[in-house]
Amino acid sequence: MMDMITAASKFESMSNEQDYKRAYERQRAAREKAESLLEDRSRELYEANETLKSAYDELSEQKNQLVQREKLASIGLLAAGVAHEINNPVGFVKSNLQTLEDYTASYTSAFLAYRKLVESVRDHCSEDVQDQISEIDEILATSNLEYIAKDGVDCIHESLSGIARIEEIIVNLSDFARTEGDNRVLCDINVLIENTLKLVWNEVKYKCEVVKEFSDVAGVYGWQGQLRQVFVNVIVNGAQAIESQGTITIRTHSDADYVHIDFIDDGPGIDEEVIGKLFDPFFTTKEVGSGTGLGLYVSHGIVTKHHGKISAKNNLTKGACFTISLPIEMRKNRRERREG
Repeated sequence: MMDMITAASKFESMSNEQDYKRAYERQRAAREKAESLLEDRSRELYEANETLKSAYDELSEQKNQLVQREKLASIGLLAAGVAHEINNPVGFVKSNLQTLEDYTASYTSAFLAYRKLVESVRDHCSEDVQDQISEIDEILATSNLEYIAKDGVDCIHESLSGIARIEEIIVNLSDFARTEGDNRVLCDINVLIENTLKLVWNEVKYKCEVVKEFSDVAGVYGWQGQLRQVFVNVIVNGAQAIESQGTITIRTHSDADYVHIDFIDDGPGIDEEVIGKLFDPFFTTKEVGSGTGLGLYVSHGIVTKHHGKISAKNNLTKGACFTISLPIEMRKNRRERREG
């Protein structure tokens, strides 16, 4: 009887142990499933958060670009208005100077004819006429009229040259402000840089000598106003980097695929720690209030839009070099040459 009780007790004990083991396994499986589910949900939440963050960053960048475009549009309208307002008075000043030039030429011719006549009759006229000639000669000598006649013509020529310079600036301002839409044109990079220098000359002439090393490069299809804006930003940036007096060298060259433009200054160079940040929005090395940090960022966007590249590096000796590489569309260039 005792043996039967002992056997029953052992069986019950083994049964409880098996139940406990099965319960433990079920609990462990449930826990692992819960942990796996939690891990999956955490991963999904992380990925969703990263997607949201990326979308927010993209939206912020688009907002900044929209703000910048609005500013540039306002600047364009202002430039167009200034060009238009300047063009009207310049027109009548030029007209008046041209008329004055004709008047001056007329009395200068009359004056020279009088001097020629006096020299031919001086010794063959009466004493009374000679006295009158001497009196007129004295007046002419006192008033320095001969010099005034000659210098007056030179002054008018210089003024007309200045008017032509103003007209050129007006044309460049109008080109800068012109809305280009979606149509690209074949750009002569060398001419585009020349026109850009005329726009920014007042910014660079007092502290920089500009050296142009232009090669005969292929045309590039693009938006002239946008490329001009890039060149303005890079040239002004180089001029501002020069503390007192220096040189900016602009060099154009090309290979089979790209036209390259190097803007080389002999300023202090760029801190190696910030070279990688130069094209980030709102990054600037200037003092607070001196720059927005958008110039190079916008330039990078425009060059990228043209499927080109822009980079910056320090020179081996002194200063920095910004290089812009714009692609050559060979098929379109060849078509243009055939049609020409």
